[in-house]
Parts: sequence; structure tokens; C-alpha cells
Amino acid sequence: MLTVLLIVARATHIAASVLIAGTFTFEVVTLGLASPPISDDFRDIEWRLLRLAVWSLVVALFSAVLWFWLEVVNMGGLSFVNVFSATAWQKVLLQTEFGHVWALRLGLTAIAFVFAVSRVARNETRRPPVILVVWLVSVVLLVSLAWISHAAAARVQPLGKWADALHLCAAGGWIGGLVPLTIFLARARLSFSLRGKILQVLDRYTVQSLCCVSALVVSGISNSWLLIGSIHALFTTVYGWLLLFKLAVFAILLGFGARNLLTIKTERLRARINSDLLTQLHRNVICEACLGAAVVAIVACLGVTPPARHP
Repeated sequence: MLTVLLIVARATHIAASVLIAGTFTFEVVTLGLASPPISDDFRDIEWRLLRLAVWSLVVALFSAVLWFWLEVVNMGGLSFVNVFSATAWQKVLLQTEFGHVWALRLGLTAIAFVFAVSRVARNETRRPPVILVVWLVSVVLLVSLAWISHAAAARVQPLGKWADALHLCAAGGWIGGLVPLTIFLARARLSFSLRGKILQVLDRYTVQSLCCVSALVVSGISNSWLLIGSIHALFTTVYGWLLLFKLAVFAILLGFGARNLLTIKTERLRARINSDLLTQLHRNVICEACLGAAVVAIVACLGVTPPARHP
């Protein structure tokens, strides 16, 4: 029961962290920070992205508390009630690396939440300069997960956590941007004023995705070898099976991404960026987002499973 709850808490928190970083990255990089809103429809997209970020931060805060509570139960071998004793949670918070990183992450989440809510309170859809600060905070928030991962505990390779950090950052840029992309495409299908912006946004996201996929592949191979150690262990351990499952889902995810890229390239040559194309892309991106959620769930399972090569 505890393991299941840990998986749920981890998956929820990781997904929220990926989505937070992906949303702000999409707003700053894909939409373009320097480009002012060109229409009311564009402002509506930014408003939807802001609300998505706020709700993702709320989920991140609650799931962080739940995750910490479950880890105190797990580390101390306590009941769910006894975990509230000051000795138990203070020991985990002050004397473990998980507690230190968790406190840092909680502070970063709170900072990002305050900035995002302040924009909502002011009904501010334009992108103020402070969005750069919030974007960097969201990236650090996501990357800091690497310091409480299996890679960080693998002393045989100190650079493992940096590879894991790169892996997380790339996941935020690609998978985390899928939901914001669906929001953009859904609105663009119904808006003539956004037609001139569609190709620019798709081109930026395509370049961003290709860079992120390359980083995911390189860092994924590095971490897999670090935590698996051998081909034999890949097929004979639970951790190896989960990793193979993750790779299979990731391959399907790449297939959808390649299909979208080919569709955009083909239709662009024909100058046919129309509602039918946007509907097809919107449907494909939703499938990608669902597969991305499956990858996050598998990552959460890997996090509570001892690696084939123990640190």
C-alpha cells in the first residue's frame, strides 16, 4: 500500500514539475518573449497558459507535502499517524539529503506560485520581464529532482546526477510543452488572427523538440548504463523490465513526433496550413501528451525500484 501511494505521489509531483517547466518554456521560447501579443486570441492563449501554470503549481505543492509525508513513513518505518511526531519529520527534513532537497524545492514552488498568482490577480496577460525569473525558477525546480534520484545515489559515477538533470530538463522542454501546444492548436483552429503565427510557433517547437530528444537519448543511455550495468541485468531484473517498458513507450512517442514533423513539412510545402491540418496535429499532440504521462508514471515506478546496479 505504501509503495503504491509513493508511486502516485512521485508521479503526480514529477508530472506537475515537468508541466510547470514546460508551460513557462513554451511561453518564453516557443511563443517568443520578445513578441508582443498580436491579438485578443493570442492574449487568451497566454491567459490559459497562466492558469495552467497556477494549477500545476498547486498540484506540485500538495503532492510535495504528500511525498514528504510518505517518505517519512517509509524511512522511519512508522505508521501513518505517528509520522506527525516532531522527531520523525524533523529528522528526515534536517538530516537527510531528501529533506534538504525537498525543502529547497518547496521554497522554489512557493516563489513561482506567488509570481504566477500575482499575474492572475492583476489580470496581466502580457509577459512582464519577471517571467524570465519564473521560467528559470521552474527549470531549477524540475532539475533539482535529479539530486534525489537513483543517479545521485550512484557514487560510482558522480556525473550521473548531471546527466539525470539534463534528462529532466529535456523532458520539460519536450513533454512538458505538449499540453501548452494542444492549448495553442485548439485556439488556432478557431482563429484567423493566429494563422500568421502558427508556422512560427510550430517551427520553434520543432527545433526545441529535436534538441530535447537528442539530449534525452544521450542522457538516457548514460543513466541506463550507470544504473543497469549490463545487458543481462536489463532482461533479468524488475528495474530492467520497467526500463524496457519505458523505452517502448518512448519509441511510440517518438513515432508520433516524427509523424507530426513530416505532416507539417509536407503541408507547408503545399501551403496548406488549414483547419483540417490543425485538427490532425491537435489529435496527434494529445496522443503524445498521454504517452508522455505514461512515461512519467513509469519513471515514478523506477524511482521506488532498486536499480540493477546498486549504489
